[in-house]
Amino acid sequence: MRIDTTGVLIAGGGPAGLAAAAELSLHGVGCVLVEPRERVSHQRPRAKTSSVRTMEHLRRWGLAAAVRAAAPLKVAWSQRVTFCESLTGARITDFDGAFGLTTERDERFAEPGQQVPQPAVEEVLRAHLARQPRVDMRLGHAVTALAEDGDGVTVTVRGAAGETYLVRADYVLGCDGYAGVTRELAGARYNGRSDPRPNFNVVFRAPALDPQLGRAVQYWTLTAATKGLTGRLDLAGTWWAIMPGVAPEYGLAHAAELITGLIGAPVEHELLASDPWTARALVADTFGTRRVFLVGETAHVNPPYGGHGYNTCVGDAVNIGWKLAFVLHGWAPPALLDSYEPERRGVAEQTVASAAANMTALPADLAADAAAIRRVKSPEFHNLGLVLGYSYAGSPVVQGGGGAPVADVGTYTPSAEPGARLPHCWLPDGTSLYDQLGTGFTLVAPAGAGDAAVADFSERARALRIPLTVTASPPDYPWRGEFLLVRPDQHIAWRAEHPAGIDLAAAVGRPR
Repeated sequence: MRIDTTGVLIAGGGPAGLAAAAELSLHGVGCVLVEPRERVSHQRPRAKTSSVRTMEHLRRWGLAAAVRAAAPLKVAWSQRVTFCESLTGARITDFDGAFGLTTERDERFAEPGQQVPQPAVEEVLRAHLARQPRVDMRLGHAVTALAEDGDGVTVTVRGAAGETYLVRADYVLGCDGYAGVTRELAGARYNGRSDPRPNFNVVFRAPALDPQLGRAVQYWTLTAATKGLTGRLDLAGTWWAIMPGVAPEYGLAHAAELITGLIGAPVEHELLASDPWTARALVADTFGTRRVFLVGETAHVNPPYGGHGYNTCVGDAVNIGWKLAFVLHGWAPPALLDSYEPERRGVAEQTVASAAANMTALPADLAADAAAIRRVKSPEFHNLGLVLGYSYAGSPVVQGGGGAPVADVGTYTPSAEPGARLPHCWLPDGTSLYDQLGTGFTLVAPAGAGDAAVADFSERARALRIPLTVTASPPDYPWRGEFLLVRPDQHIAWRAEHPAGIDLAAAVGRPR
């Protein structure tokens, strides 16, 4: 039987798998990506919100502009979520600046959020990976079995023509989602619950539909015959809708009636696709083994309210991706990988809990009371505290002790404490501080710091074979008097008044 070899095999080519391949490629590591879908379907739009943090990662890969170009709804088109009676009825209230959408430069982040259907993002990532010589994308192929031993993982793959072959990998990333096989093959199980209420999604064309409520990326219809969420997929008349509480059989039989109920008046339309689904709040009991790591929805699943699911998948992929690259390059010991679950589990649990809390107030649960809606739903649309404020404090490769969960989902307060995302700022020349960071570790040093101290630290990095970039703190940076060691994922690993106080070896998992 044919046996291929690779450093990393990625099982699944949705957002998590594609992001993992992009991160590995950024660090010069090859991989084989196995994905059953040969083509991306635009009739299943799935996620529609790329968060501020995801857009910052896309910027790291040089893809933020490409994703914005592929987005049918530009940020300038609308940054609003509208609650209304129906699409042809009265407005109840609005949430402006939802999901980090803004056309103004914001000191807190390098990229605003972007409303864009998940298939468009996947196509940008696929095109990018097709240009990377170290990435072997095998579309139409599927992982069917894993066998892990002390030296690697033997993966059984079914090819596009139905043939079976093996891939011998040093490591496997399970990115095949809720219905995939790697979670069970790795011996992991979900804990949590599934919501008992059914849900029914539709995609439909209605070129004449133009709500007189003003532009919005989402409309929540609260008193219409059909209570649900609706939004444009493009500016050519294609719409999506989520109808909580509608059973699949009823939805399929009454789709036209339900769409008319959302709109509030008869409008000519064409049903393009329907998709029944169940909301789940689940986290796996383990995120992997020594050589198989569960990433994205293979490790955790959350309801869509708040727009966190796909974004959390990308965060997982970046975290494990740079660590695998360091290990495979010999820059870090395998112990670095032990930090993946401690760092990402807390993020996943907080995100799942937030999304589940948002799900307690769906259209059928809300009255046409603007003040009450704003009080209950604000964390769903204004959530930068969760998106940017999570910390890896307490990780075995981060200075200091344990961290605390995000206290306020809606409020982001920049922090230079170890474990936090490096506080962003814009530089005098208009570029971002993040643009000055290297693909390895970066020492953000006070301007005018002693050359000898920085040179000694750089020599330590060379001796440890750890790639290091040194950059000066911006002139007005609140933390400009300190040395900050920043990881490839833009989180702070160490903080000190002098570089001699930074344990570079510990930051990559070497014994302290």
